[in-house]
Amino acid sequence: MNTGTQTAVAEKPLAPGFWKGAGSTRKGYLLVLGAASCWATSGVLFKTIALNYGPAPLTLAFWRCFLTFSVLFAVLLLFRRDLLRVERQALPLLTGAGVLGVALLQVLWVYAVELVGVAPAHILNYTAPAFVVVFSWLLWREPITWRKIAALALTFGGCIPVARAYDFSQVRLNWIGVLAGVGTGVAWGLYAVFGKILLRRHHSWTLMTYTFGIAALALLLPFPLRTLAFPLSRPWHLWIWLWLLALLPGVAGYGLYTWGLGYLSASAAAITATAETLFAAILAALLLGDVLTPWQVLGSVLIIVGVVILSTRKQRTEP
Repeated sequence: MNTGTQTAVAEKPLAPGFWKGAGSTRKGYLLVLGAASCWATSGVLFKTIALNYGPAPLTLAFWRCFLTFSVLFAVLLLFRRDLLRVERQALPLLTGAGVLGVALLQVLWVYAVELVGVAPAHILNYTAPAFVVVFSWLLWREPITWRKIAALALTFGGCIPVARAYDFSQVRLNWIGVLAGVGTGVAWGLYAVFGKILLRRHHSWTLMTYTFGIAALALLLPFPLRTLAFPLSRPWHLWIWLWLLALLPGVAGYGLYTWGLGYLSASAAAITATAETLFAAILAALLLGDVLTPWQVLGSVLIIVGVVILSTRKQRTEP
C-alpha cells in the first residue's frame, strides 16, 4: 500500500540501452527492496496516528500525499528547477499515474481494509505483480517465463502466512471488499506501468512530484474543509507523525521504487516489492512486540526464495 521513488534514471532523459547490464539489474533489486522496507513503516505509522489522533482515513491519505508533494516540490524548486518542466504530451500520463496509481490506490485500500480486514486486504493488494506481468506483456511483449511464474507463486504464497491470512477469525470477505482489494492491485500495477513509460523521458523526481501533487488534489476534492482543518484541531505533535509518514513510505519508499524501475522491468520490480509484507512483519515484531509465528517464518522464506529466483537471472526490460 500499503497501500505507497537514480543513476539509471539520470539527470537527463534516458538514452537507449541505459538499463542494460547485470550490475544495474542487481542495483535495481536492492533499490526496490529498500523501497519495500520503507513502505513497511507505514503500518506502524498509520496505526499510531489513527489510535492517538483519530483522522478519517481519506484525510490521512491526503496529508500523506500533500506533504510528500511539498517536500519534493521544495527540493526541486531550490536545487533542480529544470526538473519541474514536463512535456505537454506527458500530462495525461502524469494525471493517470496520480489519480489511478496513487489516489485511487489510497481510496480502495481504505475500503478493502474496512470491508474484508487487514490481512485479506494485504493479500489482495499483492495481486499487483500479476497485473503488472499482464500489462507488461500487452504493452511491451515482455515474456511470461516459468521463472517469473515461479517467483509470483512463491512470493504471493509467502504473503498469505506472513499477513496471517490463515487466521479465519479475521477474514470477513464480501464481494465489494474483494473488488476493492483487487482494485488496489490494479492501481499499483498502473503506477508501475505509467512510471515505466514516463521514466523514458522524465526524471523520477519529476514523476513523483507531479503524481503526488495530482493525487493530493484528487483526495482533497470530496471534503476540502474537513480535510484541511484536521491538523488544526489536534495537538502540535501530530505533525511529527505526519511528516514521518510523508518522508519514510512517501518520499523514500516511492523514491527508491521509482528509481529501481529505471533498472528493472515493471514486473520484476512489482514482484520484488512483495517483500514489504516480510519487512512489515519484522518491524511489528521489533517495535510492537508481535511474535513471528512458525507459519510467518515459513512465509518469509517463500518470499525470499521467490525474489532470489527472480533476481538470479538477468531480466529482459522493455524496448
